[in-house]
Amino acid sequence: MTRSESNIVLFSITLCWASSYIFIKNIPPSISPFAYLTMTAGIASIILGLVFFKKLKELDKKTLLCSLAIAAVICGNLIFERLGISRIPASTASFVASLNIVFVPLLLLLFKKKLTLNNWVGIIFILAGLVLTSSIKPGDAIDYGVLAMMAGCLFMAVYIIMVDNFTKKRDPLLLGIGQMFFMTILSFIIWFIEEPKTFFSITYTNEMLANIFLLAFFSKAYAYIMLMYSQKYASPISVTVIASTEPVVTMVLALLIPNTFGQTEVLTGTKVGGAILIVIGAIFAGTNFLSRKINNQSALEG
Repeated sequence: MTRSESNIVLFSITLCWASSYIFIKNIPPSISPFAYLTMTAGIASIILGLVFFKKLKELDKKTLLCSLAIAAVICGNLIFERLGISRIPASTASFVASLNIVFVPLLLLLFKKKLTLNNWVGIIFILAGLVLTSSIKPGDAIDYGVLAMMAGCLFMAVYIIMVDNFTKKRDPLLLGIGQMFFMTILSFIIWFIEEPKTFFSITYTNEMLANIFLLAFFSKAYAYIMLMYSQKYASPISVTVIASTEPVVTMVLALLIPNTFGQTEVLTGTKVGGAILIVIGAIFAGTNFLSRKINNQSALEG
């Protein structure tokens, strides 16, 4: 896979995740985040198991352990994400999720990986966009939903770095299948502790089931398998830069796609301004022209 092909795949994943915020809003708030994760990951596991049945014979102990580790981390991300999305608008949730562009570089610093000047400038622009879209003002209390999304975002940043390391050594497809299987098991255990009746405690509707299946196929089965493959050829920074465009896509989809109650979100000037700042930040963080300019000036002066 070339770099261009990897970027195209990453953008398709971003589109899946951006649209998922709309469909998650259509799931009744009464459904536990653990129930939601069990059902979506479980259906995705079945789909992947049937499609790649012959490949399962190649699973080994190390791959399973790696899959378990990333499954535990992504469970934390999805649980906090589900809690956050249930309390704030879909577009706002997606904007807060773009904090990955901040957390990933900061975590990379712990591994003594330097950030470029473009990375720092991009982070500043994206943070400014998040403040606008979240309507956070000095002295205001931060909404619980925003805090939950930020916690989920931190888990996602750790996940991206772990996957970047594992996919360089293990088979991406087997990692993805193993991850989905362990996600199902872990979330079901927590769900059983929370509600022993599990599947029998839910009131099923056609709308809810349709949204669950759509989320399982696109945002789980497709998105996570393709993320594994793309991260084998892309750096963590490249992944987060492309993912930072997710809020813009979500904002457009939230305006066009009504929820279960036939309502769409309202476009405001602050959301547009935040989207513009995040796009500018993504451009800065995804390029290196400032560093090249400084190096060229230093060379001329020398």
